[in-house]
Parts: sequence; structure tokens; C-alpha cells
Amino acid sequence: MNIRFANRVTSAPRSFTRKILDLTKDTSVISFAGGLPDVTLFPHELIKSELDHILQADNKTIYQYSPASGVVELREELAKGYQNSNAEEILLTNGSQQGLDLICKAFINEGDAIVVESPSYLAALNLFALYNPDIIEVKLSANGVDTEQLEEIFKTKKPKFFYAIPTFQNPTGWSWDQKTREEVARLAKKYDIIIIQDGPYDALRYEGENPIGFDTLLPEQTVNLGTFSKTLVPDFRIGWMRANKDLISVFKGLKESTDLQSSKVFQYVAANILKKGKLPAHIAKIKATYKTKRDTMVKALNEHFGSIIDLEIPQGGMFLWIKFPDDIDTMKMFDAAVKENVAYVPGSVFFRDQGISSYARLNYTNATLDEIKTGIKSLKKAYQTYTSK
Repeated sequence: MNIRFANRVTSAPRSFTRKILDLTKDTSVISFAGGLPDVTLFPHELIKSELDHILQADNKTIYQYSPASGVVELREELAKGYQNSNAEEILLTNGSQQGLDLICKAFINEGDAIVVESPSYLAALNLFALYNPDIIEVKLSANGVDTEQLEEIFKTKKPKFFYAIPTFQNPTGWSWDQKTREEVARLAKKYDIIIIQDGPYDALRYEGENPIGFDTLLPEQTVNLGTFSKTLVPDFRIGWMRANKDLISVFKGLKESTDLQSSKVFQYVAANILKKGKLPAHIAKIKATYKTKRDTMVKALNEHFGSIIDLEIPQGGMFLWIKFPDDIDTMKMFDAAVKENVAYVPGSVFFRDQGISSYARLNYTNATLDEIKTGIKSLKKAYQTYTSK
């Protein structure tokens, strides 16, 4: 049979995501690869209590079809997290990944220019590639993007949008400083560019001050993406988009054509948790645990690698971005690591061209403290095996 798939299927970039998820199922491998939360921190009893409360009300209309926007009670609570916002500027999505897809559908024609950080979020790069845009990268450092390069891109390429994760970025864990955010907002306003501000890790700050985001600096030109996957549980698949009403209206229409609506029951659970003020205490517990894990991994890396590697210690989030010597290909070294029963994500997959890279992303939130110590020791063995060839 001659099956004629769309071009986006046959030209889709190779994805490392499936390999990451497969490794999480192998209990013999200590995985620093996936961006998974710590399962022991999932608030099971809190969720159970709210579910029981909802089901005991015997309100069968919660199982009925509903508007694509989502549960109004949850949208009202989420709007409180933004300056001068309201429920009409919030659209609930099936994870923030659906929000990204709706943005692609709304903005990208084949060949259109879009801008991303270099490096950038793997799943976003793979999704964008399906729509066949001209993906332009702007250099990223620990303090933020290169604003001179960004202005040249805005001026000459007229991109449809700039996608960024300015707080505890994936894969680097870095956060833009306030000066960079303000300059990017100025440039976006000057050249009339939409900013897509992805914020899955915003709540996971262990130290330091929260900078002012684009939702405050440039609200009419900013689309915010948020999620409960890192603060409650991933399986709720509750994400949201915050934007001006005109943009939300477009995204809502596209969502209606995609899946009609997101499941409501867990939206009510999340709404109740927020209304009762129970989320901050839970997030505080998450942050305390993750900070200890981050510090444990940094200490282990320093003990086993010392000056061999370079890294900036992030003030929050879920990842460390490790720079090995320039002659190290972390994609090739990955096989040696798996043989030592440890896994990471090679840096190359976070760049548009996926060329050779000496970087690696390490997740510290999903492993235990003992696994972190053992895993870094095994990673050093893998490095020694790779470099001895």
C-alpha cells in the first residue's frame, strides 16, 4: 500500500523525547534525562480530598460538554496571577504543549520566520518544525539573550513571534536579568513582535527575587503559557494561555476545532486547591526538596569532575546545563553513559541544526539523593571510558 503522508510527517525531525521517556521505565538506569517531577511529592491526599468533595456533591453536569475556555472558577483564580487580568484573558489547554500548538496554528504559515533562544526547549523545536517555519536562533547566556542580535533579527526577518522561557530556562536553567527583559520588551514593541513567554518553572524559585515578566512589561503583545504539571501533577494535563481577549478568542476557536474542550473534573480540583489557598504550602515543600537535590548534584559534579566541566548554578527550576571540553560529543558519550546505567540529554537536541555539542542537560528533581550521588559517579566513569578511546 502506498500511504501518502503529509510532508510534515515524513520531514519531521528525529526526536530524542521518546528515548528519554523509554529510559525512565528502565529501573536499572539512573535517569537525569527526563524533566520529571519527584513522584513522592505528588499531593495525593489533597487531590483525593478535593475529588471526594466534588463527587459527593452529586453534580452530574460536571461530566457534560462545556465551553472550550474551561472552568470559569479556575480561570478566575489563574487571572489573579497576572496584573490587571481577568478570566476572559485565560484559556485552559490540554497541557501547555497544546498552547504551543495553538500558537503555531494561529501564526505560522510555511516559511514564516520565528525566533527561539539558542538552545531552546526540545519539544517546542520539534513542534515548530512540523509547521515548517524559518526557525531563527538568538544566542543565550546566563543573563539572557543577545539583544543586539535579536534587534537585527526583528528588523530584518520580521518574525511572527519570539518564543522564550526567561525564567529557569529549559535546557539551561538560566534566568534572564531584568535589564534584558526590559530591553526585549522595548524591541518587541518597536518592531511589533509577539512574545511567547513560557513559564513552566516560574514557581520553582529557591532563592533570589522574581523579575518582572513580559505579561507586565508588554501585556498586549505577550502570550503566557502556564502549567500545573510541575506544581501539582503532570497527569492533570492542565495548562493555560494568558493573552489579550482578541488573541484568546482566536486560540479558543482553534481549540474548539482541535478537541472541543479539556476534561473538567481535574480543573475543578485545581480551582478548589487555589481558592482554598492550599497550593503555596505544597510548592514550598517542592522547592525545599528540589533545592537539596540541586545542591547535592552540584556537589557531586564538583567532586567528580572539578574543573573538567563548566556550569552556572541556577536559582531554581529542574535542570543543570553542563559544558564538557570542546572535543567531547555528548551524543556519542551518551551510549557510554547508558552502559554505566546513567542517562542525560545530549546538548545537540536543543539546537535547531542538532549539530555536535559538548553540552548536556541533567535533571535533578526525579532522582533520589543517593541516586544523584551514584549517577554522577557513574557519569564520571562514562566520561573516562569515552575519553580513553
